[in-house]
Order: sequence, then C-alpha cells, then structure tokens
Amino acid sequence: MAFQVKNHLYKPLFYGAICTYFVLILCGVKEFHLWAQIEQLRQAEVELSFSMIYAHPHGMRFMLVSPIYLLADLLHVAPDQIFSFVVVALCAIVATSLASAIALFQNVKEIWAVRFFLFLCFAALSLFMNGRLIFGFSAYSLMIYSVFLFVKESDSKKYFLASGLIFLAILFSSISSGVAISFFTISLSPMFILLVNSFRNRVRVKFYIAIYTLALFLLYTPIIYELINKNIAFFGEGFTAILSMTQHGTLNGFTDFFEAIFHQKEQVALAPESGRYFVFKLLSIGFSMLLLCFVSIFRKNIIRNPHLLFTVYCMTFTLVLSVFAYSILMMAFIPASMMLLFLSSHFKVTGKRFVKVSQFSTAK
Repeated sequence: MAFQVKNHLYKPLFYGAICTYFVLILCGVKEFHLWAQIEQLRQAEVELSFSMIYAHPHGMRFMLVSPIYLLADLLHVAPDQIFSFVVVALCAIVATSLASAIALFQNVKEIWAVRFFLFLCFAALSLFMNGRLIFGFSAYSLMIYSVFLFVKESDSKKYFLASGLIFLAILFSSISSGVAISFFTISLSPMFILLVNSFRNRVRVKFYIAIYTLALFLLYTPIIYELINKNIAFFGEGFTAILSMTQHGTLNGFTDFFEAIFHQKEQVALAPESGRYFVFKLLSIGFSMLLLCFVSIFRKNIIRNPHLLFTVYCMTFTLVLSVFAYSILMMAFIPASMMLLFLSSHFKVTGKRFVKVSQFSTAK
C-alpha cells in the first residue's frame, strides 16, 4: 500500500515538472534555437520534396522540423519558442521510454518515480545543450524501448507499436550526422538479436518484422550514404582526414602523437583545448568505467539476456564512435541510464536477499 501512495505522489510531480519547464520557457528564462542550416533552407524558401530529402544532406532535418514552422505561422509566434516546447516534450518522451523499457524486465513498483527522476536528469542536461541533442536522446531511448518490446512481447500489437517507434526514432536521429550514422549502425543489431533469441527459444519470427526492418534499411541507407560522403568531402581522404575527424571527438588533442608515430608530413591543426573538452573526456572515462562495472557484475547473464546484451552493445559502440564526434558521446547518456537502472534493481534485490539471510542466521 505504501508504494502505491508514493507512486500516486510522483505522478503529479512528473507532470508538475513538465509544466514548470513550460513556464520557464514562456517567461523567457530558457529558450532553444533552431540550427543555422535549417534557418538557411527556410530563408531560401526551399520546397520540401521526396527528392530533396534524399539529395540534400539536411533534407531529413528540414522535414523533421517543418511542422514547427507551420505551427509557428499558424499561432503567430517565434519558431524558436515552439521548438523549445518540443524539446521539453522530448525530455518527457525520453523519461517515459526508458522507464517503460526497464519495466519490461524488472519489477518496477514506482514507475512514476522513475519517470520523474529521469525527466529531471534529462531536463537538467538540456539546460546545457542547444536542443538538437535532445532529439538524439529521444531516438536512442525509443530504439532501446522498441528493441526491448521485440524481445519481450509476443503480441502483434506490441510489434506494430515497436515498428512505429523505430520509424519515429529514425526521424529524430537525423538532427546530426554523427547521431544519424551511429544510430543507423547500432539499430541494425536488433534484428540480429531478435533472430538469435527466437532461434534459441524456438520461437517463429514474425515475417512482417523482417520485411519492415529490411524496408527501413533500404530506404534509409541512401541518406546515411549521403551524410558519410558529406563528411568525407569536408575532411578529405586518407589517414590525415581520419585524424581531422577525431578532432571533433574524444581523441581531440592526440593528433601530434599519432602523426609522430606514423610520420605524417601534413599537420592537422588542433582545436584549442578548453574546459568543455576536458568535461567530454571525463564523461568518456566515466561511461567506460560504468560499462566495465556493468559487464563485471552481469557477466554471467549478458549472453543469456538479449536486453542486457543490447544495452552493453549500444554503450560499447557509442563509445567507439565517439572518437569522431562529441555528439555521439552524449548519446551514451541513454545506455548509461539503462545500466544504472539495471544496477539499481540488482543491488536492491541483492540487499533484500542479504537482509533475509541475516535474519535467518540470527533466528538460528
């Protein structure tokens, strides 16, 4: 009965936190701005079309935020204000998706408490961001929830829900080249995990899941190919270009070291080291330590449990790709949140067992 009272208490707190963030935006305390590339397309009066989405490197992003401009024109308000409200809504989506994902595999009695604290965490993170990365957080959280639904549920309606969420996640991931490429690469693995798990448990895989995944892969591949070509054209070719790419990621500052080893003639200019880069490096170390602790604690269960395996895979691949972009490193907050939730549940259960054993020993 006690946990039900607490759960009912956290539900209004969750919605109250969302409303508070909305009020802060209305009062002008916080505002997020649409990125420059989209503003340029808007000012150039570029028409949104199927060919434009595939031919232009920012086509998907323009399609994603085009409803914001339509709504701003309809309500006669600034597009940045509508965009700010969308960011708050996305923070709620992230919190709800992660809480729902953990509830599929853990006995979460206070689900609203989990949603409330997750919202507070990501809302606080958003205060130090430009708003775009919240779309990436939403993409990664929806991806994890969809994969967990595919693994856990056998209801066809749940499969359709997961399929729709994956499509929405693909749209959200387009806000950044790094996020889009990393999301696309990581999201290819759910089908493999599903197939392996279904084969192990002798469960017949739904035919439409394979068709849907294949269709998404074929439709989205040209866009990813265009983004990769854009990055190659910007940085050039060869090993020097790879070193240049790392200046936007966690290997920033190591160019001279690599050039000394490989005797490169061309020198790549280093971005000035600042407190921001130092924080990113600390985050990378922290995420890596969390990953090692998680694998160490669940080492006997990771292979047998697809949800743990995918969480580890998602974190590992995100950290590997973060050497090329700090935006990818920030996406590690999503698998890190899942790991902390799994660890919290694990230690809670372990603690209860320890108490029971202690009481039994005392009774003896």
